[in-house]
Amino acid sequence: MKNIIKYVDDETPRNEYPKRIVSPTQPANCCSDENREMVGNTREIDGFNFCYKICRKCGHAVKFYFPANEASNPAVKEYRQWKRYMAQ
Repeated sequence: MKNIIKYVDDETPRNEYPKRIVSPTQPANCCSDENREMVGNTREIDGFNFCYKICRKCGHAVKFYFPANEASNPAVKEYRQWKRYMAQ
């Protein structure tokens, strides 16, 4: 799965979505849910929904995965079975 976020400390944070997002390597104190805004649309890969979120103040970006719902997608079922196995 390709990640468009480039984490560096020697460049200015910038949003070039959907091509690339340049982000500081570490989140700051300002990086709360209230300060992060969703960039672009929600995407789905193998049954997992995600979006990119960027802090309005410092520019730190994350790939945010939504909680999985009950799904019939084989990838989601396989992942959940694997997690159950790993928890044992």
